[in-house]
Amino acid sequence: MPSQIVTPLQYTPILPFMSDKQLALFVPFVVYWIYSGFYHLISTYEVSFFEKYRIHSLIEIETRNKVSMGEVIRAVLLQQFLQTLLGLLLVVVDDDDVLLDDEVEMLAYRQMLETTTTSFGLWNLVEPYQSVIINTLYWYLIPLSRFLFAMIFLDTWQYFMHRFFHQNKFLYKHIHSLHHRLHAPYAFGALYNHPVEGFVMDSVGAGLSFKLSGMTTIGGMIFFGFATFKTVDDHCGYDLPFNPIQKIFGNNSAYHDIHHQVYGIKMNFSQPFFTIWDRLLGTYLPEPPKLKDSLKEYQSPQTTTIHSLTLKARELIDLKDEPKVFKIQETISAEISPVRYNLRSRKTLS
Repeated sequence: MPSQIVTPLQYTPILPFMSDKQLALFVPFVVYWIYSGFYHLISTYEVSFFEKYRIHSLIEIETRNKVSMGEVIRAVLLQQFLQTLLGLLLVVVDDDDVLLDDEVEMLAYRQMLETTTTSFGLWNLVEPYQSVIINTLYWYLIPLSRFLFAMIFLDTWQYFMHRFFHQNKFLYKHIHSLHHRLHAPYAFGALYNHPVEGFVMDSVGAGLSFKLSGMTTIGGMIFFGFATFKTVDDHCGYDLPFNPIQKIFGNNSAYHDIHHQVYGIKMNFSQPFFTIWDRLLGTYLPEPPKLKDSLKEYQSPQTTTIHSLTLKARELIDLKDEPKVFKIQETISAEISPVRYNLRSRKTLS
């Protein structure tokens, strides 16, 4: 009514010098380098407490990987720059967030709760607890359900995109094989990808997860930060029994490391949270299989370090290895896939 005084909602950003949308773009960058920096330090200085949980030794990292750490850092920084630039452009063209009045929103939930429970004759039982129910629903259950939806959607997107990049030989050779130059993964190599792959799998996947889930900007900030944290942890190179993230999620560093080895390159496509799609579609490999001696020979470490090879030499190694990789993939897939029996009547067979 005109006689009523309406106080407009005031937008107060977390940091006074940037909007929350801009902050949501920079949080993953900060999380990535701080968390990966921690693992890099304990790996470089071989901290004794963590050494027994290391998956690959420093010698393996030096000899088996086909890319230097300097090249990895430059590629990751380029990808993060492109992702941040894309995000900033979207922030500029996007409308400002609609400021929600929490009291009005919760009143709408109360009315919906009353209508629903009244139709079942339960309102008298629910009414004394309506405040607790509405607050729990509004502040906890709905944000958590949106967060979980975003996690499942991102997992689904990345599983099928990741698997497609492996099954298509052109995409694998020219794009995804870049990431698989790290046979012994380490933390800050988590986002070492071709820019095209980084855009399709990471930027588009995370953006759709955020938009479709209906999360707020703050929720998106937490989601992007956590997804980055999880991705770094999956490539950290340590199987830590006291790390709660690695224990809660079956999709952890030991699980993803299998995918970076020749015997597991067509298995464990799921990332970054769950193993649902791998289990449903038969690409789940919880531990390394027992391989034939002929395959083990291919996995032996190189005798030269990556720093002693030129870029052209490394490309020649990739081209030389590619037929072997696909041949070994087919052999291993046949070895570890379940045996299928033809159950048709023998007289129907030609």
